[in-house]
Amino acid sequence: MIRPAVLNDAAEIARLSGQLGYPVSSSQIEERLIQTKGADHAVYVMDEGDHLLGWVHANTRFLIESAPFVEICGLVVDQTRRGSGIGRQLVQACEQWAAESGYTKIRVRTNQIRTDALKFYTRVGFELNKSQHVLDKGIGRL
Repeated sequence: MIRPAVLNDAAEIARLSGQLGYPVSSSQIEERLIQTKGADHAVYVMDEGDHLLGWVHANTRFLIESAPFVEICGLVVDQTRRGSGIGRQLVQACEQWAAESGYTKIRVRTNQIRTDALKFYTRVGFELNKSQHVLDKGIGRL
């Protein structure tokens, strides 16, 4: 069953995030889930009773140089269930949310080393648009 994420999902979302190489605590996930409440974000989970099989987070993007769109910011399927259609269903939930919110384009970015992710996204209808570098810079708090 796909449904919107709730705070009680934090531990399972953290568990799945760790599987993809993003270790995070349940309390950090709770804080972030609180920050995603509102019309600009959608976080869905696939629930199998006592644990989650996957999650997806999408948000709206407004850029000066292009029309608004929705971007999938994160998608994780439990490593024991990959290839079973869960990712496709989670992407479809985001597509439905985007369409119902009036958007006509959905985008996703994936690390170039994640070749399986690239294959998955092209299988579900995404087209490779460009490759780019992502640069981070730490900043101190004021």
